[in-house]
Amino acid sequence: MTSALHQITMGFSAEDDRLLLRISTTEKTEYQLWLTRRFVHVLWSALIRVLEIEPAAKTGSVPAAKKAVMAIEHEEALSAADFAHGHDEGNENLTLESGPLLVVGGSVKPDKGGLTQLTLQTQNGAEINVALNKNLTHALCKLLVETTAKAEWGMGLAISDAAALIVPTDKTQVH
Repeated sequence: MTSALHQITMGFSAEDDRLLLRISTTEKTEYQLWLTRRFVHVLWSALIRVLEIEPAAKTGSVPAAKKAVMAIEHEEALSAADFAHGHDEGNENLTLESGPLLVVGGSVKPDKGGLTQLTLQTQNGAEINVALNKNLTHALCKLLVETTAKAEWGMGLAISDAAALIVPTDKTQVH
């Protein structure tokens, strides 16, 4: 993929027990990719490591503070995203003849420009490269959280809730 990213959406196919990731470009082309439970587990860990880089710089190595900062950044990033809009139709589906491509590997790497480079390798040898800014990385995480929950995969994916980390759960405690 060489053109700019336009839209990412995700759904679940119960029949195939896979997530369908749809990536469209500003040039009105689209890739459809199957994500397995096993791949999502690995992808999630890599995405979280990338997201932890910036909060770690702001808060040092205190785990609770790092999680709180990451949760706040997650909420801020999601407030700028449009999840109500369905996937645009009329794109040229580059996987129409083969059907969705099965993702079997890939990488998630931060680059020096503040982007996250997501590379998805497919079973047939194709490689899809997507550059995600911080907001899009958080949006992809939200899609994974929601879609794996709908799939009932029991993965428990979550970006920590900032309020839960900051507000004590024992309301009788006074400091």
